[in-house]
Amino acid sequence: MGADLKNTTAPQTKYKPCCVCTDQKAKRDECMLFSTSDDPQKECADLVSQYKTCMAGYGFKI
Repeated sequence: MGADLKNTTAPQTKYKPCCVCTDQKAKRDECMLFSTSDDPQKECADLVSQYKTCMAGYGFKI
């Protein structure tokens, strides 16, 4: 009876970490690499936080 029923829900899309949040990643990397500050981590903290938030939205924990 139930064997005729097919799963009609759409398959969940599985994302790769390299393929999401590319804009945030590029801005973060540019800030860290080309910072003239004595403490690039502090200067780029907002961009790093934005990147982490974006990745968390896709289920990745950094």
